[in-house]
Amino acid sequence: MGAGKAVYVTGAPASGKSSTMALLKQQVADLDVWEYGARLTSYLQKQGRSIGSQEDLRSLSAKVALPSDITALDDELLEWTKTRRLHGHVAIDSHPVTKEQYGFRVTAFSAERFKKLGPDEIWLFYVSPEVTLERIATASGGRPAITIEEARIHSAAQASVACTFAIAVGCPVYMFDTDVPQEELVGILASRLNSESQA
Repeated sequence: MGAGKAVYVTGAPASGKSSTMALLKQQVADLDVWEYGARLTSYLQKQGRSIGSQEDLRSLSAKVALPSDITALDDELLEWTKTRRLHGHVAIDSHPVTKEQYGFRVTAFSAERFKKLGPDEIWLFYVSPEVTLERIATASGGRPAITIEEARIHSAAQASVACTFAIAVGCPVYMFDTDVPQEELVGILASRLNSESQA
């Protein structure tokens, strides 16, 4: 088959990226997903860092993952995307805005590097700050406790990065409220992957 779509998927923590993409992968046979958190955890472990799981990465973040680590992993991502999309669709699950002890940090692609990634679409997942807090309280997965205002800032900053990337490469951003039945959302996303239009 020809080259598949490349989709950059982003959103603040607890917006449902990883669980939704796992279900989408089950429904779309020719979809490969790069789950950035899991890949970064593995990369840091290979570098000998004191990190046992992705939960550790979420709680420690900047204490273990340096900007140079992000750049090195991005190099691997660019090559992976180039190779994998020859055989089907690819989705990159990532959130460059991270919550840190001092506030927030943004470790995003440069515009030039994002152009090399060449996404056809950007998908932004979001929920209300109230739902974010509820999800983190129910299953933190190593995510730090945050306030309503921090949840609002995090989501807005993530949306800002997504729109900036879109302007840089000239691709559309689709924003999905994930506070809906997950099977309904997965159906919408599967249709987007198989659509030739930019509607």
